Amino acid sequence: MELEKLNLSWRGIISLSNKIVKKLKDKYPNILDYEIIGLSRGGLIPAVIISNMLNIRKVYSIGMRSYTDTEKDHFEIYQVPEVSKMDKILLIDDISDSGESFISTKEMLVGKSVITASLTLKHKTKFKPDVFGKAVKDDVWVVFPWE
Repeated sequence: MELEKLNLSWRGIISLSNKIVKKLKDKYPNILDYEIIGLSRGGLIPAVIISNMLNIRKVYSIGMRSYTDTEKDHFEIYQVPEVSKMDKILLIDDISDSGESFISTKEMLVGKSVITASLTLKHKTKFKPDVFGKAVKDDVWVVFPWE
């Protein structure tokens, strides 16, 4: 069975980012005190877009990759910013599909005030971000314009 595809445009990405920013401002009045970490690779572009919309200057990345060919749902984290000096972190990714990226990253950030956001969210995910732009069906393959 072939998955249905949802091709998001740049205009769609900006719209979802605006929706996230509005939700963040409404739900977290102190959001401007947070530093942003984008989960690479897919979360880097939304992290920069949202940082510009919020005028948050400090943007970092956590590099990770999945080894689905040898061990399903195992992540290697290969780049981490100096989080010991960060108290408030806005963690951004493009999608919460399985949720493993968010789960693995939040385990590293215990003791920090962490808000999570993703452009899209699948219903089956094990991790629901604090804010998201759009929920999509589990059998939909989301295609982002940077892919």
